[in-house]
Parts: sequence; C-alpha cells; structure tokens
Amino acid sequence: MVAPLMRPLLGSRPAIIGLACVVLAMGALGFVPLFDGPGYESALGAGLLLAFAVSTAAALDTSRTEAEPPPPIDVLARGLAVGALFALAAWLTTLIHGLRAGFCDAVGGSAHFAVGPAAGALLAGTWGALAGELARGREHRRLAAVLLALAGPLASIAVSIGRFVTSPMIFAYDPFVGFFSGTLYDTVIDYSGLLSYRAGSAATLLAAVVLALHLARGERGRLRMVWIGRPGLAVTGVLALVGSITANALGYKLGHWQTPSTIAAALGARAAGERCDVIHARSLRPADMERFTRDCDAHVAAAERWFGAPGPARVTAYVFESSGQKGALMGAADTFIAKPWRREVYVQAAGYPHPVLGHELVHAVSGAFASGPFHVAGSLEGLLPNPGLIEGVAVAAEPREGDLTPREWARAMKDLKLLPPLDRLFSVGFLGENAGVAYTVSGAFVGWVHDRYGAAVIRDWYVGRALPVATGVPWAELERLWREDLDTITLPEIARAQARARFDRPALFGRRCPHVVDACRGRAERLRGGGDHDGAIAAFGELLELDPHDDGARIAIAVSRVRQGRVDEGARALEQLASSPSVAPHVRDRATEEIADLALAADRTDEAARRYRELMARTLDEDQLRTLSVKVTAAEDARVRPAVVALLVGGPARGPDRSLALELLGALSAEAPEDGLPSYLLARQYLNAAQYDDVAVRLDRALAATLRAPRVRIEAERLRLVAACALGDRAGAARFYARYAAHPEVSEARRDAARSLLERCAGAAPPLAAPDPGGAAVSPAAEYDAGSGAPAR
Repeated sequence: MVAPLMRPLLGSRPAIIGLACVVLAMGALGFVPLFDGPGYESALGAGLLLAFAVSTAAALDTSRTEAEPPPPIDVLARGLAVGALFALAAWLTTLIHGLRAGFCDAVGGSAHFAVGPAAGALLAGTWGALAGELARGREHRRLAAVLLALAGPLASIAVSIGRFVTSPMIFAYDPFVGFFSGTLYDTVIDYSGLLSYRAGSAATLLAAVVLALHLARGERGRLRMVWIGRPGLAVTGVLALVGSITANALGYKLGHWQTPSTIAAALGARAAGERCDVIHARSLRPADMERFTRDCDAHVAAAERWFGAPGPARVTAYVFESSGQKGALMGAADTFIAKPWRREVYVQAAGYPHPVLGHELVHAVSGAFASGPFHVAGSLEGLLPNPGLIEGVAVAAEPREGDLTPREWARAMKDLKLLPPLDRLFSVGFLGENAGVAYTVSGAFVGWVHDRYGAAVIRDWYVGRALPVATGVPWAELERLWREDLDTITLPEIARAQARARFDRPALFGRRCPHVVDACRGRAERLRGGGDHDGAIAAFGELLELDPHDDGARIAIAVSRVRQGRVDEGARALEQLASSPSVAPHVRDRATEEIADLALAADRTDEAARRYRELMARTLDEDQLRTLSVKVTAAEDARVRPAVVALLVGGPARGPDRSLALELLGALSAEAPEDGLPSYLLARQYLNAAQYDDVAVRLDRALAATLRAPRVRIEAERLRLVAACALGDRAGAARFYARYAAHPEVSEARRDAARSLLERCAGAAPPLAAPDPGGAAVSPAAEYDAGSGAPAR
C-alpha cells in the first residue's frame, strides 16, 4: 500500500524526472566493473548523483505556489521523502547489477550505501526543502529553487576541495556524498569513520525536524516561531543542534577532517635540515629521523641536478609511524603521496634509505617550475593533470633498487606485447593501465627523452609545452625512435618471464571485487601470522570464492595445512600446483620453493638442493636468488642448517622462529668464526632494527671470513655501503661502493641505486642556483667510478 505522503509525490513531475535520471544514471554506471553492485565505488557515484538530484527535485517540488502553503513540517517531510525514494531506487539498481554480475559483499556494500549516500540523500532532501521554501513566491521561482538547491552540495564539495588544497588531507567526509577515500591505489578502504560522522548527520536532521515543528505560517505564508507546549521536544532539538555543532567542531578528533596544525600536533616532533623540514611521529627515534632528514636534503639536491634547475627553497616531509596512522590522519594508508603546490611529501617510516622518499621529493621539486595552482604537469594550467608525465619524471629521476631498469622492463613488455601506446599513457588513460605498467613505461620514456634531448626539454614539457614542439619531433616519430632504442637492449628469456608475472595483470578498474578480495587477503594473512590456521584457511577460501584464479591463495592454504600438522595433505596440494600447466609459472615456482623448504626441514637435503637450483635457473630477482643460495648452503652444510631453517623456513608445526635463529647464529658465529654466513645473517637482523654500528661490525667479520655464496658476498658489500652512509662514513661508503659496483653480476639498475645512495651520502654537489640549459650535471659518484676501476654506466 502506498503511504498517503507518497501518493502525491509519485505524481510530482520534478520527482518523476529526477527519479528517472537517478535510475538511468545508476543503471549505466553499473556496467563499469567496479560499480556493478553495492560497494565503495557505487556508493561514491550514488552519493554524487543523489546530492544534486535529490536537492533539485525536492526544491522544485516544494517551491510550488499554492493557495494555502503546507506547514513547514510537511515541507520538510516531503524533502525527506524525496531523498528516501531516490536513495531506495539507487540502491535497488545496484542490487540488480549485483544479481547480474555477482555480489562482492552485498551486506557490507549495502551497509556502506546506507550510511553514505542514503543518509546523504536525506540531508539533500532537507536542504532541497529549505531551498524550495526560500524560492517560494519569487518571480523566477524555478531558477531560484534550482540555484539554491545546487548551492548546498557545491558548497560542501568546495569545503572538501579547500581542505585538500590547504592541508595534507586527501580524504573527505561530505554530508551529502558520504566518504571519499582520496586514493586510487589503496584497495582496502575503511569507512568506519562514517558511523561517527553520520551520528552528527542524525543530530542535524533531528534538530531540523524539531525546528520545523516549531515553525508556523503567518500572514502571506511567512514563517514564524511558535511554542507548541512540549518543552522536552524543544530541549531535544537544542541538544541535537549542540551535538551537530560539536561533532563538526571536533571533527579532527573523530578523524573527519584535519589541518596542518592538527596533524603536526598528532605527530608531535620536528627536525630541520638544510632543505627539508621533517614533521614526524614522536615515537620515531631521533637518530633515525636525523638520518632521514640528511637523506631528504640530499634527495632534493639530486632531483635539482636531474632537472637542471633549482627547486623550492624548502620542502616539508611528514613521516608517520605506520600506514595506519598515515591513513587516519591524511588518508593514504598504503599509497605514498606528494603535494607539489604545498611543497610537501607524506610517507610512513621505513628502513634507511627510505625506499620511496626520493620519488616523492621529485614531485615536490618539479612543482617549482610547473604552472597552475597545483604545480603539476597537464593541460589548462595543470587543472587536467597528465599523470603519465607527473609519475614518469619521478620514476626516471630517482633510481630505485631493482633487477632491471625501467628501460629494460619496457623492452621486456614490448616483446610480450604489453607496451601501451604513448598517447594513452600520457593522458588520463594512464589511470586505466596496470599501475606497474603505467609507472614503469612512463618512467622509461621520460628517461629516454631526458638522455636524448636534455633536462631543458623535460622542464618545458612539464610546464605545459607540447613535447613535439619542445623537441621538434612529432609524437609518432618520437615513439618510433624510442621503440627502436628499446630494440637495442638484449635481455635473457628469464627477464620476459619475470615481466609477464609482474605486469600481465588487470588494472584496478579491470579487477573483480578488489576491495573485498584484498581485505579478505589481509585478514587471512593476519590470522595466519597469529597462528590461527583454521581461520586463515576459511578466509582464503572466501577469497577464492570471489577470485577462483588466485592460485597464491591456494599456496597459502596448503602451507597453513602443513602448519596444522597435516603435512602430507599440504604437500600434495603444493605438488599439484607446482606441476599444473594451468598455473602461472611464477606461482608454480612459489609452490616448488615451499616443497623444497619442507624437504630441507625434513633433512631431505639432496631433494631440497636440487629444487632450489632449479628455481635459481628460472629466477631473475636478485633477492630471491640470494635467499635460494643461502638455502642451498644450508642443504649442503649440516652446521648452518638448523639456524637457516629456523630463520627462513620453520618446522612443520610452526613458521620461522627469529629468536631461535638468532640464538643458533650467535653460537655458530662464535664456534666457527671462519664462516662468514652467520655474521652476515646476524647483520641483516641488526639492519632491520636500524642498529648500524652492529651492522658494520658483523658485516666486516663476514667479509673478512669465508662466504661461499658469491651473491651473499656481493650483498654484504652493498649493505656495508648502506651502513657506512647511515653512520656518516663517506670514505667507507666510497670504498664499498667501488667494490660492489665492480662485480659484473650487479645489474645496471642496482648499480644505479647504489650510485644514487653514494651521491647523497657524499653530498658533494651544491644546490643549483640557475637552470642549466643542457641539463647536464656532474655526478659525485663519477669520481669514484673513474678512480676505482668500477664500471661506469
């Protein structure tokens, strides 16, 4: 039966048109994979749509000229009814798409919809009712109603944009829209803050209802306050109003908004360098932050040398103690962020040298010569950003530890036909690509342009000049020349196999249920890490229901069964995965290593060593190769086997035991000082704890002794370079860099990363005072290369 209030509403032309628009728009949106059912994206899309549709329809509907205008409470009720009806229609549309495509999380997605856009639609209906009341009787009633209706959501969005521009925040809580997480690459989204935010919304609605009950119409329909003789209701309305104002004022404590000062106060500590101001969590050790600040200064100078131009006088780096704290205070939990217009970067604490600090600082430095309000590359003064160029300069300018350079990865992708066309990459099409592909290829191309045409061209391109104009070469010819350059690179077949495993994956918008799948994976890993293997198996099983092709989850289930004591069952599952042709090669290799680990723990050393060597023949990843070589050593040497098994493998009933491993390694180091492996493995544990004095001592012992695995010796020299830089020992850093770089086994990418660290450690180059037209810069590491016999790039 249709309620009396709804009968006239269903006959209202503005309501019918608005409802049709909502259903059609949500119906079309649902054919985009991430929007095909109740969930974060569909809630965000519905929130934006309903905010404007509801407020406009309610304003037009309630502004109608009538001989006897309805009481204010009826006007408010009408606006709320419009909001409820439109929200119901939008939700039902998402359910229909969920039935069509399959649900990811019908209950959780619907709950998000309820506290997000549905609650927002009620507020939009309230605002629309107010707009209609204000427009009633005016000469241009409809126009006034529409403009007033749109003003509310637009003003609310403007507040969020203002906070984004003037603070580190990238997330937003909006009364009409709901929750916007702010980052594309954080797939696990926590919207629990909406509960407290909507408590404030409920107080606002309650206050509005009480106010409407105390309003009546006087002469010519004018509103006036009346006393209805219910003091309890009046007190409730006042308390609701106070609660609404308090919830908004204390939003920074509830996590609804932040300012630079509230974030700085929450972190609680500061450090200052020559170029960097560091605002950091007080829980982080002063010595670590002093190292971070010194490296930050050096990164800024290195970025300036790459660009051939001076950057900002000072840069601010926010360092959070964890991804959780970072997500709560500024919104990007697992994504590192820079805001060039604020000359700020936002990272969580990590080991020295910080793995992404340089990348983010390139963004901050590039802002010094980019145009527009946001100081980023793009058209219309950067208002339409060019993400390929923005991220490409950061990847190209900052060498990172890896097995291949971006240029080499691009060649492998070209061979695999995974290389996207440049016109798609250097446009908004960047966001539709797999993130690894987009970042790597854009960095490879920008690096090629920098090397071939100079830093001045990069600056011109970044500031808004078209690349063909800056180079005098058409886009098609640039792409042809670049691809020809890629063809000059020689790669082993193993590189292509690794590239396929790394890059042949769907982009975020092409994945099925990424938020639910990744949240499920995180929960499963936490359960497994806590020893709840039954819970972990159940959680991985839920994941497989959503993504049946996730063979990594099958490996995790098999390993959990081993930890439960069901060794034979787990081993059989691993064998099936390792031998199945339908399983991706890199997943088969993971299963093979788990089988080899079981053999090593059971003292089936010949089998273990054979399997490890088979894997080494198919592996490019240097870290993985080194770990496998350590396991081979353990299989061949009964003295070190218990310690290595405890550290890297674990027994059938439990995983790796770091405490036992440290005990065994310490005893072995004392008993057999001629063997450098125990000292090396102990040094790595001290490195994890940032105890660089102990790292240096242990590595010196390891390098003075016998290290049977050449890869371990090479890595020990690299880590000794890191320790020397961390301790401020520039001469030692130069010495160990020369030894490390001289090894022909060291890849160009890893040599570049070590050279970059040495340059920052040496700190020899002063800041640039003026642009260098040729873009050339003198590398402090070049002196060490020339004087040491180390191969220069």
